[in-house]
Amino acid sequence: MTSEYNAAQRLLHKIKQSVSDFELGRFNGAAVIQAAIVQDLQTLSKRITEYRILGRQESTERKRNMMLDRASAMAEEHEQLKRRYEKLKQRKTEQATYDDNHNELFQRSNVNGSGAGAMPMDTTIMMDSQGEDGGFWGRSEQALDGYISQGMASLDNLREQRSMLQGAHKRILNADSTLGLSKSVITYINRRTTQDKMFLVAGMFVTCVCIYFIVHYFG
Repeated sequence: MTSEYNAAQRLLHKIKQSVSDFELGRFNGAAVIQAAIVQDLQTLSKRITEYRILGRQESTERKRNMMLDRASAMAEEHEQLKRRYEKLKQRKTEQATYDDNHNELFQRSNVNGSGAGAMPMDTTIMMDSQGEDGGFWGRSEQALDGYISQGMASLDNLREQRSMLQGAHKRILNADSTLGLSKSVITYINRRTTQDKMFLVAGMFVTCVCIYFIVHYFG
């Protein structure tokens, strides 16, 4: 079971690195890395499904719950990476379309010879604005990914604490039941001890009276 989980984690790390490379442009050929990301996402989805099936077949309840929680966490990360990749793909497509339109407009301005001085400056400003927006959104997505990772870690800790608290609650209830039974037994013993003392005193009194009458009448 551990080998399947480790393999899925390695593939998850590979996809994260590929998406980061795709975002920063550290690759040779956009189509190649996009195809690799899509293929790895599909493979990861299959491995998560297989790992979840193995978890459901586990006989030990604690291990079964652990495996299902891990599968859910990996599924959430898989979905986040998929959405991030789709957004990056859309943004780069829009940027490529904008660049094509800009180049075409720039070439027409050079051919016509009118407004040649003002047009490049305007388009350069627009490109700088697009670059700044892209960097801002990239940093924002990275920050959101960090917040989401922290939130998932906190959620895992809360789940572990909940399990610990539930176990402690059961032990406290068992201890309370035991203490209640012990108190009842002690009360019963004290009551019986008092009754035994009363019977003993009464018996001694009756014995003394009998001895007195025997000595008095037969002595």
